[in-house]
Amino acid sequence: MRLTRIEVSGLFGVFNHSIPLNLEDRITIIHGPNGYGKTTLLQMVQNLLGRHFNRLRRVPFDRFSLAMKDGREVVVTKRPGAKGDAESGEPAVALHFELKSPANNNPDFTLDFPAAREGIGFPLEIIDQYIGGLERVGAQSWIQVQTGRLLDLDDVIEIYGDDLPLTTGKRTKLPEWLMKWSEELDVRLIESQRLLSLPVGRRSRRPDTPLGFEPAVSAYSKELAASIQEIQAKYGTFSQQLDSTFPSRVIQKGPAASADADALRKRLQDLEGRRGRIIAAGLLTKEQYSAPLFDPPKAVDDTTKSILSLYSEDVEQKLSVFDEITAKVELFKEIVNKRLSYKELDVQSQSGFGLRTSAGLPLSPTDLSSGEQHELVLLYELLFKTMPNALVLIDEPELSLHVAWQVEFLKDLTRVVKLAAFDVILATHSPQIINDRWDLAVELKGPQA
Repeated sequence: MRLTRIEVSGLFGVFNHSIPLNLEDRITIIHGPNGYGKTTLLQMVQNLLGRHFNRLRRVPFDRFSLAMKDGREVVVTKRPGAKGDAESGEPAVALHFELKSPANNNPDFTLDFPAAREGIGFPLEIIDQYIGGLERVGAQSWIQVQTGRLLDLDDVIEIYGDDLPLTTGKRTKLPEWLMKWSEELDVRLIESQRLLSLPVGRRSRRPDTPLGFEPAVSAYSKELAASIQEIQAKYGTFSQQLDSTFPSRVIQKGPAASADADALRKRLQDLEGRRGRIIAAGLLTKEQYSAPLFDPPKAVDDTTKSILSLYSEDVEQKLSVFDEITAKVELFKEIVNKRLSYKELDVQSQSGFGLRTSAGLPLSPTDLSSGEQHELVLLYELLFKTMPNALVLIDEPELSLHVAWQVEFLKDLTRVVKLAAFDVILATHSPQIINDRWDLAVELKGPQA
């Protein structure tokens, strides 16, 4: 599924926005003055596709819709609900969903929101006791101290749910068509606050230990190292399987009179270059793959040709394990190293991000400036945490970036999108981000006079 248009009417009781998406370049830029709803629109898309309906219903709007390339359209409208929130005095609101299709088979569903969340199963004071870094500011609202973000109960449960004694409770069952539709598109929101991350291993934390955050550059460095080690293990297992069956497969293959010695030599040379790229990317060490590939003489008999042909096929299969991550690491390193001043990023299987100054001194990823961390974190999320054909929503990519970096951002993003194959909607205040690509931009305008 790919989206073609986003529309909202009555946003904040004022704005009507229609945003056609650029399917060819796969990048759409939303820009406009503060307060016109750029960030809110990204959050609404995330909330609808991610089924965060309690968040969506709190946004002031009348009608919200997502149109798809296949002609379908999901429309969400607000209706009076059955029950309001007695504690806060919040009026009752229900969301009505309708899936419009060219076949005129238009299922619909109305979701009402009860006055109190069902299925919590514990007093809310437990949140204050077990979750560190939250400051209670209301009956069901908290400030996340490290980020300044206001969280409601649904936010807290979503972020910290693994560390809270939740019970199943009674939940409103969503219709199958709504579940299936929302699962057709993987959506990822990269928020303006992206330098902090939940720590790795949070599920093994003791319940009486406060749950904090760690810098995203540190978390992603560990994550990348783990991914590389996993691929190396896969490569090792695959290599052992092929090597153990090589003799029997040589016998089964028999002589290859038609094999060309020059073509075999060229193939082995290409594989040697491919292996060199993998080592340079930090995915294999020379110790793990130290011996150069065999360089056959010009004149070889048919039996030798057959053995070399099978050998080259095996090497190609082994190295193919690294194809996807090699291309991503190469682009990641190239872009980051163009931005870093007097520093250089390498990728290492044990530590993830390896950083050194121009004088050769080691650096921690947290020693980078905020702008450098923003660049590294954003690129990592796009290249290594985004699925193919996903929809990525980026809020204010210009944060902490020098003007010169902002000018280059869209060029880099275009290369990333081409490699990783996903769609992007980004919201920005910066004309430098847009640069000369105003053809990708959609301006949010005020109410018509």
